[in-house]
Amino acid sequence: MKWWCSASATPWEWIWRPYPGVWLLIAVVLWRYVRLRRADARAGAAGGERNAEPGAANGWNTVAFALGLATLWAALDWPLGPLGAGYLVSVHTVQYLLLNFVAAPLLLLGVPPASWRRLARSGAIGAVLRFAVRPLVALIGYDVIIVVTHVPSLVDGLMAQQLGNMVIDLAWLASGLLLWWPVVAPDDVSRLAPLLKMGYLFATTIIPTAPAAFLTFSDYPAYSIFELAPRVYGIGALQDQQTAGILMKLAADPFIWLAMGIVFFRWSGEAEREEEARRLAVSRPASTRV
Repeated sequence: MKWWCSASATPWEWIWRPYPGVWLLIAVVLWRYVRLRRADARAGAAGGERNAEPGAANGWNTVAFALGLATLWAALDWPLGPLGAGYLVSVHTVQYLLLNFVAAPLLLLGVPPASWRRLARSGAIGAVLRFAVRPLVALIGYDVIIVVTHVPSLVDGLMAQQLGNMVIDLAWLASGLLLWWPVVAPDDVSRLAPLLKMGYLFATTIIPTAPAAFLTFSDYPAYSIFELAPRVYGIGALQDQQTAGILMKLAADPFIWLAMGIVFFRWSGEAEREEEARRLAVSRPASTRV
């Protein structure tokens, strides 16, 4: 029994196989989240309701975390895990999309803003969070991971082994956390203006275009591990690779555009509320302001 998905020379079959390493990862993430929420509850009880920080936990945080954890599990476990590990590079790209653009932001949104503020003031974890929230750091880290994990020689070497495939999977999750952290972090942690957030998000779409174009327009299969794999439903290796390149670009960018739209409309809404508050303050009778 394998503990993590990896490439296999056997023909693909729709037979469920257990991957305990994936289950252990999901259990550890869930355990850390439960511990964090319990620590938040203790901190809130010690500080009292009046001293509670804004952005406390609510039902949406729990739902977001649950959806993010479910997406993480679906991306790594059967059937996407083994299919993407050594049969279809297009499914491997679907894993990339799920880890980077669905699981990572949902897991970050699952942690309440007040909890992020408390963690950012802590020791080593806080130092990492404060460093990674810088847009240039996050952008460089994200781009480097995406480019490196699409280098053919590296992919062929790593994905033949369970540990190597796990490294790529976790690297993609880490790249997603880097990508979204400057956007999701509370304003008093990131200190990144909405206009800069939108510029940062646009910048994240530039470098990944290179591996996407390489996969789409290459005249031959780039990854021998997928080229030599048993075919699934007769899908050719080059056709599979071109599909992966198209997915990598056309399916990823809409997530970024959606996030840019959310940032813009929130910014616009806050500006309108502030302007309305100023108008009310000016129009209020002088007697009520005494």
